[in-house]
Amino acid sequence: MTIPESGGERRRYESPVREARARRTREHVVATAGRLFAERGYAGTSVRQIAGAAGVSLETVTQAGRKADLLLAAFQDVFAGDPDAVNLDALVGPAGPADLPAVVALLAEGLRRSLPIWRAFTTAAAADPAVAAVRAELAVARRAEIVARLEAAGLAPEGDCGRLADAIGLLTSHEAYDHLVNVCGWPHEDYVTWAAAAIRAQLTLGRP
Repeated sequence: MTIPESGGERRRYESPVREARARRTREHVVATAGRLFAERGYAGTSVRQIAGAAGVSLETVTQAGRKADLLLAAFQDVFAGDPDAVNLDALVGPAGPADLPAVVALLAEGLRRSLPIWRAFTTAAAADPAVAAVRAELAVARRAEIVARLEAAGLAPEGDCGRLADAIGLLTSHEAYDHLVNVCGWPHEDYVTWAAAAIRAQLTLGRP
């Protein structure tokens, strides 16, 4: 919709109400897509199924993005609202965490909550180059963040904490949690105990 301005020019009329409604609709579509991806996997979820579950038209879903776009948005939403998924400040500090098991317990709960959408994201990355590229970027960014935290805490052995960062990244990853808890059958609490001890050992080794 356009309305005339003085001087005969016309400008586009932006409706805050319409924009807010469109934003809420997209958020609803993304949340619905994320739930279906977590329940059925990426390959087992179609755009038509997302539309039906969200109670919107197929066109509304496609306007929100491709299936891969919806997966990425849902994945990012999970971690944007889940500060415990990767709590690097608590894990790595100048004096070390005061209660490492409690910190790891929070982190492990974040891993458990976000594991279904992570599985869908990983599966999609194997089939969709765009998702694979984002997954690679996230891995690089996470490693760089861990390295930065370790360096700030003075935990860089001989000035290089890359391997220490890799070890901590692996110990606190979805892959490690999924393998030990769901593949090997470890109780959730056993993963917490093991991960806390392993992280403490790595931090001790990393201190100059």
